[in-house]
Amino acid sequence: MWILVLEKGFTYCGVNIKGLELQETSCHAAEAHRVDEIFEMAFKHQEHAKILSPNRHFGHILTPCTVLPVRLYSDARNVLSGIIDSHENLKHLKDDFIKVLVWMLVQYCYKRSKTCESLGIANRNKKGSFPENQHSSAVERSRPLREEDSFSVYTIEDWTDDSDVFDLEPSGRMKDRKEPGQLGTTPKVHLSIPGSVETQSQDVPQEMSPEDKLYRAIVLGLPAVDKGKQQEALLQVEFSCSYSELLSIPEEWRTAPVPSSKVNEMRQRFPEEWYHFILSQLDFFHLKEKPSNLLEDLMKDKALKDLYIHGVLSCCFGLFGLDNTVPAPSHVFRAYTGGIPWSVGLDWLTSKPELFQLALKAFRYTFKLMVDKASLGPVENFKELVSYLEEYENDWYIGLVSDLEWQQAVLQEKPYLFALGHDPNMGIYTGRVLTLQELLVQVGKLNDEAVRGQWANLSWELLYATNDDEERYSIQAHPVLLRNLTVQAADPPLGYPIYSSELLHLPLF
Repeated sequence: MWILVLEKGFTYCGVNIKGLELQETSCHAAEAHRVDEIFEMAFKHQEHAKILSPNRHFGHILTPCTVLPVRLYSDARNVLSGIIDSHENLKHLKDDFIKVLVWMLVQYCYKRSKTCESLGIANRNKKGSFPENQHSSAVERSRPLREEDSFSVYTIEDWTDDSDVFDLEPSGRMKDRKEPGQLGTTPKVHLSIPGSVETQSQDVPQEMSPEDKLYRAIVLGLPAVDKGKQQEALLQVEFSCSYSELLSIPEEWRTAPVPSSKVNEMRQRFPEEWYHFILSQLDFFHLKEKPSNLLEDLMKDKALKDLYIHGVLSCCFGLFGLDNTVPAPSHVFRAYTGGIPWSVGLDWLTSKPELFQLALKAFRYTFKLMVDKASLGPVENFKELVSYLEEYENDWYIGLVSDLEWQQAVLQEKPYLFALGHDPNMGIYTGRVLTLQELLVQVGKLNDEAVRGQWANLSWELLYATNDDEERYSIQAHPVLLRNLTVQAADPPLGYPIYSSELLHLPLF
């Protein structure tokens, strides 16, 4: 790392940070070895050095200054061959996904209930957060303005050949006729002209130009109503425990179009012991009054368990479909990245963004769990599995390098980051792990005149003498002047740093 001081005052300092090549070359190795030797002599062997030992690197442009502890990430990349393509690992992936998703749904509903001080407040917030479907009222609002048309002979007699077809009322005797209510007859209803749009006369000005009448007749069309659209079926539940409302999933998450045969199949695959263990870990400290057998009543509530069975099946239906085949590595990668091919289940799942994010997060946790089980060994019991998931939740970010959350996790100094990648050229899947750690960084100062002299010579050679030979002598390694590293740190296009920051202002006090 190359730090250049651009401006310095009494209370501030402006610097520019540049990153040099990470890949070692023969030129870099010769100069880097000398730099390491100078720092080692200055700091590591300082206590063993003799009192009047001479400086073997006298005249070098580098002067050691200090050693500072710096928090930074170590970047480790490995190939996942033998893990992601293992049939045994992929076989247990779905079962582990069900367990992780159950844990995540329970935690989501439990955290939501913590915002409520009592059961009554919880019920009111639940109704406010998930309003009832307004489909029927929307259909009623979209009905035509006139429900029934009655035929009146007066309206036909008043239309003449001289009448304007865009008139909202017929001319002639109709204008002079009294209102039907005054005559004691049936109310007057105007017939609509074929090809025109019917409107109400009381909303129209008395005098309108023919162009305005034409525009009004065309613009005031009513939207078409899809009467064949069916309302989503809501799963009706009756809890045996009144406190089950605190852990019930939202109503809009219960409308997945899954067949009943798959629901019965999911009941057999549902990890009931794991579900009971998760409920037993809840404390409900946020409730002022709670019965002593609260957890037992929650475990015995079959309606609550059916809700979670239906919720887990809805997510599995969106990510894997309805078949029970072992997923291929390519499907696992696409599910991890969120690029699953379209299906009816995925279309329903993506229409619930919050549930989709929970399912995607649960799948990524499941994949990381599969990698850890293949590397560290199987999970022995439920407590160990919970510790894994809590560690993922608190200390890890598991996602993609291209995600905005990845950058935010680095800025927040998340202890660990994991990402899954794919190399299409070699056909391999890779895992990337960033680990936050504290290292001692050695800081030294370069002679400013030596650096300026080399940069001036570089400018003369490239811009005036036009010597663009990549292997010219002026950029060859020099252990004393550090010529290769200094030339690389010059400003582009003369230098070629891999990174150059903007002007950074640092306060000195």
